[in-house]
Amino acid sequence: MTDHENELEKIESRLKSLETRLARLESAFVIPEREKMKSSEELVQTPEILLNSEDINEEEKGLESQIGQFGLAWLGNIVLLFGIIFLTQYLMIQEYRFLSVILGYLSALSIYFLSIYLKKTNVHLSFIFKMNSQVLLFYLTLRLHFFSTTPILSNKTVSVLLLLFLIALQAYLSIREKSQGFAALFVIFALTTGIIYDAAQFILPLSTLAAGGSVYYYYRYKWEPLLIVTIIISYISAFVWLLGNPIIGHPMKLIAEPHSGVVYFLGLGAIFSTTLLFRNKDKSEDDFLTGVTFVNGILYSLLLIFIVLGFFSKNYVVLFSGLTICSLAYSIFLHSKYEWNFASAFYALYGFMAMSIAFQGLLGFPRVYLLLAVQSLVVVSMALWFRNRLIVVMNSLLFLMILITYLISSKSINDVNYSFALISLVSARIINWKRSRLHIETDLMRNLYLIEGFFMVLYALFHAVPKQFITLSWTIAALLYFLLSFVLKNVKYRYMALGTMICSAFYLFLVDLAHIEIIYRVLALLFLAAISIGISIYYSNRVKKQRG
Repeated sequence: MTDHENELEKIESRLKSLETRLARLESAFVIPEREKMKSSEELVQTPEILLNSEDINEEEKGLESQIGQFGLAWLGNIVLLFGIIFLTQYLMIQEYRFLSVILGYLSALSIYFLSIYLKKTNVHLSFIFKMNSQVLLFYLTLRLHFFSTTPILSNKTVSVLLLLFLIALQAYLSIREKSQGFAALFVIFALTTGIIYDAAQFILPLSTLAAGGSVYYYYRYKWEPLLIVTIIISYISAFVWLLGNPIIGHPMKLIAEPHSGVVYFLGLGAIFSTTLLFRNKDKSEDDFLTGVTFVNGILYSLLLIFIVLGFFSKNYVVLFSGLTICSLAYSIFLHSKYEWNFASAFYALYGFMAMSIAFQGLLGFPRVYLLLAVQSLVVVSMALWFRNRLIVVMNSLLFLMILITYLISSKSINDVNYSFALISLVSARIINWKRSRLHIETDLMRNLYLIEGFFMVLYALFHAVPKQFITLSWTIAALLYFLLSFVLKNVKYRYMALGTMICSAFYLFLVDLAHIEIIYRVLALLFLAAISIGISIYYSNRVKKQRG
């Protein structure tokens, strides 16, 4: 039995059930026989109508119908567009230049009027025809002066004014018809016109206009695909300009002077960053805004590296100082306006990254590590203010990377060693002190700082004190850890004290007894023995108290 027959049987059983219910109702109410017959006929016809409508809907939703209705419409218009373009080019080659222009514009107008005619009967096809006519108009206007050895319109200014009119027309149509398609044409036409004109004072404002327009469209209509595409092609246009605009035939090489382009293109990041100001209170767009922030941040960073290496390789301190101020200020503003940790954390970390580069430009390696260590403490303090766990986590990882880089690549500097040790211990204490404010549920970050502080104290004393006093200094550090554990009532400092005592014992027997003078050996042995026995007595008494 086929599926269709099964469906018919189900409908038939359903109708019998309905007839039974109607019979019960008729027994309670007096219903004319004619009305009974009419209702019965309607019940029979209704399933057939529903069945037919379901078949139609399934057919309309099928892949075949989608391709036939929409895919072929786009394909036909693309083919039509290229056909008209090739026809105008052929006439141009045959020296029928004015005929080529007239025929091209008449074709564009015909397609536009056709779109108006189809607006009531076929909305989708009408929209595609309208898009087609706008693209054709832009191409024909572009060819009036550009890409031609003997341009029809010799005045470049007039040609550009016509292109600007078409750009403004797309902006108007996109708002009037609330069409993301026309908004995309506005962005593409603006960036294309800027690149084709090949002048810094022209491409830069148009790039800024396209970026600002996409942000406006997102604010008003929430056109997310348009914003992402605009971000990508805006940065591509920036790289094209910096490489000498090879699209129009120039050799690919870095431009000699950036002029005002640096200001414009660095402003792209600021423009796209304003999308965070339009975040919905229901958090429905947080994932999208997170993606936008990362895409903008990555492309902006690549552009920044390109500009710095090309033009500011020796004087980038001012540039990154300004970026630091702007990023941190924006982070503070976002924190005050929204309860969204990601946005404020991202720009805070970006600002501190720029601050690190500015510090490096001021002091150079390895002295810069002194400021980087102090900066880590500032970051933790800002995380407390923001109540932002993400900043703490990222700063902990960055601090570890900086510390490892310093130990591997730089010679030992006492000031830097002590700063890393002190900042690690202080950061751990601050995190433990304000853990509820940071909503940190585990001790992972704090333990990381304590481990870093533990090793850096040993490393700093090893390089700072004379060789014969290393064991002694480590033993004193262990004693201080024990005192801290009593004062702060924290067991982890006792663990650090025990670890330091073990390291002291190993160093004493493996190094000191073979290399230092007898008097220093005796002093180290006695001091270590005294501290060890004292600690042992403390633990013995502690165990007795627990048992008692």
